[in-house]
Amino acid sequence: MTRIHRLVALGSPALMALSVACTQVLGIQDAWVDSTLIDTNSSKGGIDSSADPGAPSSGGAGSVTGAHSGAGHDGGASHQAGAGDVTSGAGPEGAMAGAGSEDPPDPPSRCEIYCDAVVQNCKDKYEQYRTFDQCIAVCKRLPQGTPGDENVNSVECRIRQARFAESEAFLYCKSAGPLGEGKCGSNCVSFCSLMDATCTKSSTAGNVELSYFEGTQACLSNCAALPEDPTGPAQYSSSPTIEPSSLVGNNIYCRTYHVSAGIEQDAPTEHCPHAMGGDPCDAQ
Repeated sequence: MTRIHRLVALGSPALMALSVACTQVLGIQDAWVDSTLIDTNSSKGGIDSSADPGAPSSGGAGSVTGAHSGAGHDGGASHQAGAGDVTSGAGPEGAMAGAGSEDPPDPPSRCEIYCDAVVQNCKDKYEQYRTFDQCIAVCKRLPQGTPGDENVNSVECRIRQARFAESEAFLYCKSAGPLGEGKCGSNCVSFCSLMDATCTKSSTAGNVELSYFEGTQACLSNCAALPEDPTGPAQYSSSPTIEPSSLVGNNIYCRTYHVSAGIEQDAPTEHCPHAMGGDPCDAQ
């Protein structure tokens, strides 16, 4: 007789005892149902005996277990993804907000306003500066003045003249340039203010020829003593193609051209001797 047959012959008590022993040996705990995990108010709670055994349970302990599992793992991942979504969503908005909150560009300086007007309105034979950059460089050496200035050697006075030149270049460009032509200071006052700021003992150190005036009054006296130049131009122009030219001759125009060139090129040792009356600004 086999071992199974012997157990069957012993009856139910023997089988029960054997089952208990195996359970203890294998460490298998008794099955039980936690009533707190069963949603008694839900029609889906508990174990649905009518459900397909192969189908996943939609409620009961299985659903709760799934919920706990999701919260522990998938839920955490989902939360992180959500946080990522918020971050990525805020990113473009943050970037847009950052772009929108940038400081506006600085308004143009008075020299930029001046040079925009004089370069635009004074061209060809009325040209006052070779380039916009030359204008800016010279402007920085002129007194800035006060808005509304008239009959003063200042940038503000020249801004007015440069604006008027839009309609009457022949009349206003000569007083909108580096020289004042009596409307923004006299020519000698304008010229000497540029010489004082550019041609100095230190800036022309090493030059053998005379390259600077000892002071403003010395410059003004020298300028006032300049003779009339019958072959020279009637007014200043920085254009190299206009005749008679401001680039040569014993006159205030040639001297102004070269001190302006020395300012633009940062080359006082080269141009200050010309502005002092040396070649080519001497008697031809």
